[in-house]
Amino acid sequence: MKKLLVPTDFSPHADAALDLAIRLAKKVEAEILIIHVVLTPVNWAKLSKEQEKLFPDTLDVIRKAKIELKTRKDKVGALGLDVREQIHFSDGKERIINYLALEKIDMVIMGSHGRYGFKSHVLGSNTYTVLRKSDIPVIVVKPDKGDYNFKKVVLATDFREDSGKAFQLLGDTIRLIGGEPELLFVNTPANFMEEEQIRSLGAKFLEKYSFYTHKVHIYGAYNVERGIIQYAKAANADAVAVVTHGKTDLQQLFSPSVTENLVTYLDKPVISLNVTAKDH
Repeated sequence: MKKLLVPTDFSPHADAALDLAIRLAKKVEAEILIIHVVLTPVNWAKLSKEQEKLFPDTLDVIRKAKIELKTRKDKVGALGLDVREQIHFSDGKERIINYLALEKIDMVIMGSHGRYGFKSHVLGSNTYTVLRKSDIPVIVVKPDKGDYNFKKVVLATDFREDSGKAFQLLGDTIRLIGGEPELLFVNTPANFMEEEQIRSLGAKFLEKYSFYTHKVHIYGAYNVERGIIQYAKAANADAVAVVTHGKTDLQQLFSPSVTENLVTYLDKPVISLNVTAKDH
């Protein structure tokens, strides 16, 4: 884990994510890249300096953004960490996912504006799609929750074959940031299985994809989100991690909407990895 991306809109929510990135960067000796998305009326990269002057309001937004970015870069740099800042111009077309690969980002850390505010306020218009489409781990945090701790992380899994590699990556990520994954399988009425069947499925999955010994916790709930939230609270977990699939099917409903609901209703950091992101 060499490069952490922190999208920012300069709000306390984004600053909470930056504070967490600083802690993790110290731990794993990673570089922090702070990015701000500026919506532009046209493709800004194709404009000449003279053409840019036709959009004074956008130039003013860019000027203020550069000041804010420098403030945060200086804060991180003063701690002796490697840090870069960058403005990402967007005319509304999706480019930030390609940017992750171009910059070889290993993890995204971003803030949520809290209950009911996630979809409409996540740090710039394009960064919402990071959670839905990213094929690297994404940590979403909320501010004013004190010091984040990752010692006990509930890792929800459906034991699907196509989750295997993502399961390994999330497990390694949790351990890298100082935590221990606690495996959870949510048994729902719509996809009900007997406990013996679940444990057999889990044993085969872990034999193939796990390098560690895990105890599988089975929790019954009306739907996946409720099960994860209720279990995480009862277990006093520090964070929750999920492997999502991008599309729902008849096996389990681990779709991006599950992660979005977890972020909305759970006052704990959420770590997400979309196993089908590259198909989007």
